[in-house]
Amino acid sequence: MSQIRSEEMPRKARGKRARFFEAEGVDELLTMVIELTSQVSALRERQYVTEKVLSQKGIDVSDAIEHYQWTDSDEQIMGVERERLLHAVLGNVTPPPAAGSDDATTRRSSVT
Repeated sequence: MSQIRSEEMPRKARGKRARFFEAEGVDELLTMVIELTSQVSALRERQYVTEKVLSQKGIDVSDAIEHYQWTDSDEQIMGVERERLLHAVLGNVTPPPAAGSDDATTRRSSVT
């Protein structure tokens, strides 16, 4: 069996996206809800495991989390993460930015 190297893989999907509902926008909305649910589920699992591991090591983080003071660096990092989440959730209804635009550069740097 031959293997296809990543540089040989097509970069764009070909053909039309499958449609499951006749009403305009329902498929895109459903895709967004599924993506958001996937993101929330992954974060909940990670948070649960993190708190359990810390608790097993004798560290109760619940109170510390509630009273944490955000730094400018925290705000900047989380801003990038928010952009990444929005891109993942809204990607199927947001047209890609034009090549060379400021939005294209911002989006590309925040997604990688």
